[in-house]
Amino acid sequence: MSLTDLSYYARKFAPFAIFAFVVILIFFYSFKLLFLLFSLNQPKTVYTHTIFKQIKPLYVKKEATTSAGFSFTLDTVAGQPITATETAQVFLFPPSKFQFDYISKVYLMAKMLGFDTEKVKHKLVNNEAVFQDAIQRLAIDINTYNFRYDYDFRKDADLVEGAETPDVESSKNTAINFLKSIDRYPKDLALGDITTIPMFYDKTASTAGVVASPQESNMIEVDFYRQKIGEYLPMSPTYFNSQNYVMLIPNKAGAKVVSAQIRFFETSPTQIGVYPLITGKRAYEMLLSGKGILISEGSGKKQISIKSMTLGYFDPDTYQDYYQPIYVFTGDNDFVSYVPAVSEDWLIDESKL
Repeated sequence: MSLTDLSYYARKFAPFAIFAFVVILIFFYSFKLLFLLFSLNQPKTVYTHTIFKQIKPLYVKKEATTSAGFSFTLDTVAGQPITATETAQVFLFPPSKFQFDYISKVYLMAKMLGFDTEKVKHKLVNNEAVFQDAIQRLAIDINTYNFRYDYDFRKDADLVEGAETPDVESSKNTAINFLKSIDRYPKDLALGDITTIPMFYDKTASTAGVVASPQESNMIEVDFYRQKIGEYLPMSPTYFNSQNYVMLIPNKAGAKVVSAQIRFFETSPTQIGVYPLITGKRAYEMLLSGKGILISEGSGKKQISIKSMTLGYFDPDTYQDYYQPIYVFTGDNDFVSYVPAVSEDWLIDESKL
């Protein structure tokens, strides 16, 4: 076949080829559209793994009040309640066990903190071994080794007079080394965020408080948080700082730990559930109806403009059974409220117990 003949037949059959190609495309995309419509009409399967059956609602603190008596408007970027996810993991906090060898452990911790353990002996108060001398106090839970330490720096004139502006990175390292020295630096805290809060001690008024800038401070609080669960942050009972912290006053001799606390509970690595969550709309309805757990009422005004709504995990400072998700509402003038996020169908109604 000559080039002339090839050109003739190409021009003759080209329209038919184009038509056939268009028909194939129509059939192909029609099939995809039908498949898409079919899939949209199918019920969505949501994976859950409710291994604990119904669980106890979270417990924040004894004195916690509710959002009752407040009125709210939603002033977020989205302008409406947002559902973060349909399900989320729930982790078991295994109950602590009695430590038969606690005596040697608590005495080692006390000695590392400067107690003369030959003279200062512990007193057992409920489940806490308490050491106390003229200037410091240490209370250690004998089952978990969670502790609270306080040094009365007001009685230490040299420390107060020589207080210097803290260096943030140096303070973090000092706090980490302090917790390591008494063997209370859990891996989950080591993998989480570390933040600092600048503070100022006014020796004339004998008061301490948070200040805006590190340059204005002569004390610093180093806060330790659990690592995130996916993209969701841990939330403490106070929201603005952590129950796991070390407070320092630096001077020329170094940095002195004047207060420290660890309230940390290990989660089970194997007993992990997946529970359905309430929607963002339902969480906001609960806030409006007075079922939000009040963490900070801010200025005390009763009309609150909600500026953000997020999902997080409540990290308790007192033992409870589960590490579970919460909706967090923040608003004007440091208003903060938590709403349990696990579906109400899977929460035990404690009023019926």
